[in-house]
Amino acid sequence: MQRAELFSYLSAFVTIVLAVAITDMIQSTHRLIRARTKVKWDALPLVFAAIVALFVLTEFFSLWTRFNVSEVTMPRLLWLLATPTIFTLLAYSVLPDEMPPEGVNLTEFYFSQRRVWAVMYGICALFDLARSLEVMVLEGRLPDRQLIVPAVFTCIMLVGPAIMYFANSRRANWIGVLWLVPFAALATVDWSIKV
Repeated sequence: MQRAELFSYLSAFVTIVLAVAITDMIQSTHRLIRARTKVKWDALPLVFAAIVALFVLTEFFSLWTRFNVSEVTMPRLLWLLATPTIFTLLAYSVLPDEMPPEGVNLTEFYFSQRRVWAVMYGICALFDLARSLEVMVLEGRLPDRQLIVPAVFTCIMLVGPAIMYFANSRRANWIGVLWLVPFAALATVDWSIKV
């Protein structure tokens, strides 16, 4: 098997996992729109869901750097699948899956789930940092000042999920969610696919 074939083999699997995550988010959004008269709307969980969707798409764009390998063992494959899998679980959970007859209150939904989301988001961020550092180490860039940049970036980003986890007020949770917006923008703005 050649390197390009191995990449195609690995990336196809992860692409399917990520596509199913986006599909679940689209279906959940459809359910909310269809039952719109029974939904007590709140932008807070919707903005967080949009941020998660952006990061799922960023995972797709990062496949080339993550799966451009010449060999993969089962433990390495499990490691490579860890972050996309957790992002997928996060994507599955950010919007209600079912619409009860009495409707749904998105504010209550957000506050009942925010701590789980914050933990999953934090785990994804730390795993993503570990993957980035691993690539640098494998490329022989250790020790290097470039290792500090992703670590600082991740630590600053984790302030948002920490606020979401610990704060009980709506205003503080808005700060926690909006804290993630520039990081989502930075993570998505420079990705491109080219031959």
